[in-house]
Amino acid sequence: MSELQLWDDNPTTVDLLGFTSIVDTVVAALQSPSLDPVTIGINAPWGGGKSTVLGLLQKELGQQPGYRVVRLDPWEFDDQFDVRGAVIGEVLQDLLTAYSDEEGKLDESVNDLQQRISWSRVASSMARGRLVAQTAELVEALTPRSKGNARSLAGFRSAFAELLKGLAPLQRLVVLVDDLDRCLPDAVMATLEAIKLFLSVEKVAFILAADQQMVRESIAVSLDATGRGEQFAERYLEKIVQLPLSLPRISTDEAAAYIALLLSERRCSQADHYTQLIGHAQQRRAQGLSPVLADMQGLAWEPDADILGLASRFAEGLSTHRSGSPRSIKRFLNAFALRTRIAERHGIDIDASVIAKLMLLEDSHSKDFETLVGLQEAQRSKLLERWQAWGRGEQNDKPDEVSEMSKEWAASDPDLIDAPIGPYLSLAASLVSLTAAASLTQQQLSWVSDLASASDTHRNDAQAEIVAAPVADQQAVVHALIQRARRVTETDPLVESLVHIAKHTPELRAVIAQGLWEVRKYLLPGAVVDLDASDIDELRALIPRLAEAADIEPAVRENARITMEQS
Repeated sequence: MSELQLWDDNPTTVDLLGFTSIVDTVVAALQSPSLDPVTIGINAPWGGGKSTVLGLLQKELGQQPGYRVVRLDPWEFDDQFDVRGAVIGEVLQDLLTAYSDEEGKLDESVNDLQQRISWSRVASSMARGRLVAQTAELVEALTPRSKGNARSLAGFRSAFAELLKGLAPLQRLVVLVDDLDRCLPDAVMATLEAIKLFLSVEKVAFILAADQQMVRESIAVSLDATGRGEQFAERYLEKIVQLPLSLPRISTDEAAAYIALLLSERRCSQADHYTQLIGHAQQRRAQGLSPVLADMQGLAWEPDADILGLASRFAEGLSTHRSGSPRSIKRFLNAFALRTRIAERHGIDIDASVIAKLMLLEDSHSKDFETLVGLQEAQRSKLLERWQAWGRGEQNDKPDEVSEMSKEWAASDPDLIDAPIGPYLSLAASLVSLTAAASLTQQQLSWVSDLASASDTHRNDAQAEIVAAPVADQQAVVHALIQRARRVTETDPLVESLVHIAKHTPELRAVIAQGLWEVRKYLLPGAVVDLDASDIDELRALIPRLAEAADIEPAVRENARITMEQS
């Protein structure tokens, strides 16, 4: 039985994707005297390689004389009540660890700054009702103070600047902030406040690795009560980030090289030979040569035709309907490895390239895959013959049973007409329920975002796509939309989308009705209008319940009562 080869989702300090140019650009910016202080934004969607870039930066900057690197992940902070204080405290503690002096002057300065943070936490706790003021000392926590007072945050920034100025060995303090786009809106704002209001002084640089669109949405949600909305969020982020950089989407050639390098890691027995292969790829990138993995005759070891062919097929198939992110590629490779091992254990003798092609169909054109699974062997062979001939341009007419989008897949190798795919398809069909329960795919995440969007165009396009998708996809998206209702202030767009799905997918009506009832306290008056206009019994039955509910917005309850009276 073949070795099971899987890849973890952890960032790496080995550059397999050509991120060196981004790292070099950031390092050059940090060395520029005109950018002090500076905040640099590394923008990419989830799984796009941001954490890997931070790892490469940490490794590179660690070799720069006079540089001190602090890496923070606010998403993992134990203290989510005071994220701002936690960010500042982590930076101060790192400085104390790195530069503590025998005279204790640094200890004294850091202690002064930590005292300011501590008293700020006391005041914040009292303001939020977490502490009851029973002593004069606690009452004093809310008393306004001058900048020079050791218990005031007002003078924190100037005191922090003086502390850094006195650290002669320190040229740059570089704070790497990861996973900001995973944080809740209040934590995002607290982190940005810590950066802009307290820590942004000379000698300090921040590098924020995040999906900037998600950060903007968090800012908008956090400031929604002010009525400033998304436009202000855009300007707010621009004020924080002086130098935005976006990681490029992985091209098909780069994806093929990345996959080939991943597959080669355990096929190559000598670590130094594998290092040479990576170096060869990096050199060709620097020279602007494509494909990246070519002209390898001078290397001690090179991937064989099977590895390169499989990598090429994966890259071409994934490039059409996936984000092309490192995470999505690794997830697909892991799924392929597991599916291949399961097939082996079931005694299914089938070429790995055939499994790869069928998985790409299942992943990218799920309705076409379901069509193929549902046919008898003779019918399946006839469809594949017509399908392949159309895909390769040998006939003009598309088979009625398949989608227009599947043409490239049908044209790709290997030929499936005579391949013994029946047993594998039966196995794959039995695993659909397992994959449906897994985390959302990039496509599903995109649907959720668009279905909850305030943009009519984005929402309408996504509604048309989701009702044409398999029920398993629809179910995953429905659950995600219901969860999202708990996190956003404007729920009308996603309610409209849920009603739209219910109209077209009767088997999900009960699920949608139950989900809307569970998030009733987050609904707005417009939801009642959508429920009433749906003409769906399960959804309209919610209106009398909303009219009697005591734990919802009064306006929603009143709208439900008025609707009942008019019907």
